[in-house]
Amino acid sequence: MSLIVLAASTRPLAEVFLDRLRNGAGFSRLAGELPAVEDDEGQLPDGDRDDAQRRRTKSSPPSPDAAASAILLGRAFENSRDILARLTAPDMVAIIQVAGPDLVKPIRRMLRMLLASDATLIDGDDLADRFRSSPTTNSVVVFTDSGKSKVTTKDDETVAAAMRLRCAVIGIARPGDRLPRALLRIAEHRIVVPPMDAGVVADVIEAVTGNRPASIDELTARRVGVNDLAIAVREDLSAEQALARLERLVEIPIESGPRLSELSGLGQAKVYCMQVAEAMREYLAGTRPWHQCPRGLLLSGPPGTGKTSLARALCRELSGSVSFIATSYAAWQSHKTGHLGDVTAAIRETFFEAARRKPCIIYLDECNSIQARGGRDHDAWWTAIVNTLLEMIDGFEKTEGVFLIASCNDPTRLDPALVRAGRLDHHIEIELPDVPGLVGIFRTHLGSDCAGADLRQAALAARGHTGADVEKWTRIAREAAHKEKRAVTVKDLVDAVRDGEPDWPDDLRWRVAYHESGHAIAHMVLGIGMPKSLSINGNGGYAETAAAKPQVPTRAHLEDLLATILAGRAAEQLKFAETTTGSGGSSARSDLARATALALRMETSYGFGCLGLVTLAEDYLNDGYLLMTEPLRSATNETLKRAYAKTLALLERNRHSLDALALALFASGYLDGGEIDAIVARYPLESASAASVLPRTSASSIQNGGAAASDPALR
Repeated sequence: MSLIVLAASTRPLAEVFLDRLRNGAGFSRLAGELPAVEDDEGQLPDGDRDDAQRRRTKSSPPSPDAAASAILLGRAFENSRDILARLTAPDMVAIIQVAGPDLVKPIRRMLRMLLASDATLIDGDDLADRFRSSPTTNSVVVFTDSGKSKVTTKDDETVAAAMRLRCAVIGIARPGDRLPRALLRIAEHRIVVPPMDAGVVADVIEAVTGNRPASIDELTARRVGVNDLAIAVREDLSAEQALARLERLVEIPIESGPRLSELSGLGQAKVYCMQVAEAMREYLAGTRPWHQCPRGLLLSGPPGTGKTSLARALCRELSGSVSFIATSYAAWQSHKTGHLGDVTAAIRETFFEAARRKPCIIYLDECNSIQARGGRDHDAWWTAIVNTLLEMIDGFEKTEGVFLIASCNDPTRLDPALVRAGRLDHHIEIELPDVPGLVGIFRTHLGSDCAGADLRQAALAARGHTGADVEKWTRIAREAAHKEKRAVTVKDLVDAVRDGEPDWPDDLRWRVAYHESGHAIAHMVLGIGMPKSLSINGNGGYAETAAAKPQVPTRAHLEDLLATILAGRAAEQLKFAETTTGSGGSSARSDLARATALALRMETSYGFGCLGLVTLAEDYLNDGYLLMTEPLRSATNETLKRAYAKTLALLERNRHSLDALALALFASGYLDGGEIDAIVARYPLESASAASVLPRTSASSIQNGGAAASDPALR
């Protein structure tokens, strides 16, 4: 039956193609009868010979993959019947776009069957050897993805050879497949094969089993591939049996572990991913179009801060309705032989698989392993890798239901094109968890152990460490308790964290308590910020402050900043009549080092000092060299002394508040924002200025005898 006759049919083309398939030989890889068993002389027994004859004369149902390709191709040509009728015309150049990788070969085989009475199908890869010299009438040249890492001029030469044959040229590919550039540019028609849906799955089951299933879930149907149909649907099964097998086959497994809503210590990353989860729920419910949903997220932070756990927990939050694919550059490089073509093929297959299993989340771990283009070493390799990744990300911006999460330790090493608008443009840094976050992480890993216990002591000991560390320490604590055949206690956790290190003596804890309380009082009185927490742990003290509203960066404001930086040392001097090394040390983040740097810039860069309006750009500043100049060193020191005197006077006026705050911090080891506010309410501050709290936070800390402090500062 010619294509013109098929196109002119008044019936739906899906039905017409199925009938054509039933009358054909059937092209499934699994098609064909099992051979009958012959006797010793090579003859079939009489009864088996009759059965074999009946099987040959009886019309067998199509295989599932063949039926699916016939139905989908029929739907694709339904509104393009004129193109179908002219598909073998010598001037025809068309692209047939399929949704999944397992559809390319079945569609090609279906096309061969449809063209059997009109033309001969020629593989584009065979042109160089078989058909280069003379025109071949009634032929159609078909191109598919060659699997090479990149398209070369030789690919365009094969298109030129096809054009010399003066016959139709058709490309069959998925979005992102590598067809010859010339073919993509001159193609006049693009036939889009629709994705699998509940109607197609029901039609396939009916075509194979003879009966139609009662109902099929649309989300389940979207996850079905051609190979799934070939595995689950059989002629000897009922429609409902086939559907039940298919549902089990494509069911999304739910990993054990905490849901996103149960995780702690992830800050804004958790907040944003909860918004992603809500958006995907609305998309799945059909109440929110995909173009209004988030598309991609870049997570950065130190190893062990929970980037992978966050991605997996997001899938668990969606209760098995979203697939999850975890990959990395290392996984791509290990694909097959690891040659460039294999690596780029693995990248494309990751995105194709996500499209087939959508809705789906792709998690790309350690993406900073992919070097930016323009480097010195192996630039051609990395350029091909980055270009392929960009190509797939751009292509899947248009694909509904695929969300990409990438994580790295150092985002500055990424190729700039990866993080531009429309790609991984939403970046969240996951910092080390604070004390409440550590309490929540301990609680997650403990499960029912230590139920109702106050875990703040363990969290304080773990301050400055990651969630992965907490998981290790929880395991160690359980092992210690198991050896003694008893339940886990908070002491077990603290012992695991400290690993034999002794507690700080009380005199040192007192000094740290006053130091951190001094920072807090100065921030509140001067309106620089509002303390979020104060803590003392085995590594030192820590004051976390939320910055106040932006202020005009005058000299007076910068001197207030200096006062807050120096307030820890001033509190020590006020209480103990002497200071410790806690404000100094070799670290560039110590209180004194930061205060000196700010005071020096007031003199040299901001136009507030002895140099007048003469300004030295910060890129050319060398603090040590500049401070060798006596007038500049003296001017910087005078600025610091004024700020320090101001801080001493400020703390003296608020001595009752300072003492109360330090006493509470010494006793508990940790004060949150509410507890700090309650103490200040009982001992009101003089000249305190209420400031609105912004999301940006800063911190000051004493660590290992040397200070490392940061406050809101002019950048």
